[in-house]
Amino acid sequence: MREVVSYNKDFLSNTVFKEIKLKDGRGIKGKVLVELFDAKTNKKVKEAYTENIIPDLFFKDMFLRHFAGGIMGINNRSQDQFNNSFECIYLTDSTKPESSNTEKVTGNIIGYAYRNTEYSGTDTLRGTINKVESKMEILNGKIRATFVFDFPTHAANGRFESIYWGAEPSKREKFYIGPPIFGRNNGDGTIYAKQNFYKEKYWAIYYIFYSGGYGSFRRTLRFTDYHKGYAYCDATITSATNTTYIQYPDDLKGHQIYLPFDLNLDYYVDFSKAIKLLNSSGGAFPAGELNDVVPVYKENGEIDYFVGFYTYYSYPNQYIKIYKWSNVGVLLSTVGPINLTTTFKDAYNTNFSYVGYTLNPIMTGDGYIEVYGYNSRQDPQNNNEYVYTNRLLRLDLNGNLISELNLKPKIGSSTWFASKGMNSGNVERRCYIGNIIYRTKNRIYLQYYGTQGGAGFYQVITPEGNLVEAYRDYLYYEDYSDSTAYPIIGTDKFISMYRYSNNDYVYFGIYYLATSKPCGAHTKLAQPVEKTDANTMKVQYTFEIDLIDFAFDYY
Repeated sequence: MREVVSYNKDFLSNTVFKEIKLKDGRGIKGKVLVELFDAKTNKKVKEAYTENIIPDLFFKDMFLRHFAGGIMGINNRSQDQFNNSFECIYLTDSTKPESSNTEKVTGNIIGYAYRNTEYSGTDTLRGTINKVESKMEILNGKIRATFVFDFPTHAANGRFESIYWGAEPSKREKFYIGPPIFGRNNGDGTIYAKQNFYKEKYWAIYYIFYSGGYGSFRRTLRFTDYHKGYAYCDATITSATNTTYIQYPDDLKGHQIYLPFDLNLDYYVDFSKAIKLLNSSGGAFPAGELNDVVPVYKENGEIDYFVGFYTYYSYPNQYIKIYKWSNVGVLLSTVGPINLTTTFKDAYNTNFSYVGYTLNPIMTGDGYIEVYGYNSRQDPQNNNEYVYTNRLLRLDLNGNLISELNLKPKIGSSTWFASKGMNSGNVERRCYIGNIIYRTKNRIYLQYYGTQGGAGFYQVITPEGNLVEAYRDYLYYEDYSDSTAYPIIGTDKFISMYRYSNNDYVYFGIYYLATSKPCGAHTKLAQPVEKTDANTMKVQYTFEIDLIDFAFDYY
């Protein structure tokens, strides 16, 4: 490690603030110089210098793509994903310290510029690359690539403390598909199965991973690790059970079943560990009265019991039922139907509008089911505007309310809400909860719909209601409609599952996944820099790499 001095200079007050950082002496060094000038006199008024950190994910990712790709990997369909990580430079108000681990661009964006595209418009955030002053040179045995960005008086005004490299704005918050997790099938690096040659694998990919949902053989799918998990399957779907691809066990036909999978197995699924979920008479449980099933585990990892959930609408109310089975599928209890609409009225006696649910907290030992929704009322003193009370209800297995969380959207330090005319005083009139997207161990990903002049957005909070991310515009893939994101139960990690079907083939892959594009590099200034419309600004970013002598052979 080496000591690096970061500093902020104010030439008007003749003051200097210094900070010592410890940086790795190896690898690529990034050096940043920020200069503010008086727009009228062109005299320098402020200067800041610091060095960056390039997260190690960049190097690990490239290694896994190239070393574990090809014959040992899946395919190269997402090889281009990391090219976006140095597309733009961002100036943000984030106070987050630099980290060698995975980072995303955080904070409100004060300014940005594209690395390869000049700009001369009136955007109040966007600067431009200065192609004349940007250069690459060899100096003192090092390769120095210097990018110079200019910001005119109208752009990047405000206080910023962090400088990031990242993907362009339209892609920065979209999912990032990492390298493959498992692979190797026929030596060409692609997991695929043809109907007539890999029948068992074709069946597993097509019926367990490729398609799912109500009306399909596979109803729900959960990953409990990067390579294993389980599916809740409806074995009344005869297209999956009466097939020539596999010898489907006769005793499982016509039942609702828990079916574990392990990608290390030849054909992924293990019918010997499948469990039938029975009705109160010991027969097949009706497919039309069950939406979802989760196992609940003992401390030793064995299944203790199963919990099932069924929700349905019968005008004008929404109902739920909760089931409990033993670890061998014997039905132990049925609770409900519970009328959500009328049971959870608010203080104004308005009905509860159901939005969604998750059983994931049951699996992770929290002991409750989460139900999401809202109550709405009209305010006669304010043009009869609707006021939305967004709620998270936590129910035990008897359907009793054990706790409740107010899901009023949190604004935090985000400046996006003000740009849409939304604030903490009117936010419950400008949006309402529309969906629960993901529930991980320590994160809840919510979608709010705009109404009455407001705008829609995504927000991330903790299970306790603390704010993680106030606003994001995207919570989905950049352009891969053939991929689906799955959280790994009991963690805050995700995998991306790729499936594609073409004639008599199915293709399949599992990748690492981040819910935002990782940054290429991050540096935090010793102190914030504030730019106003009286200043122009120049940001000089130099990457320094030890010279590689390609012409010299070592013996």
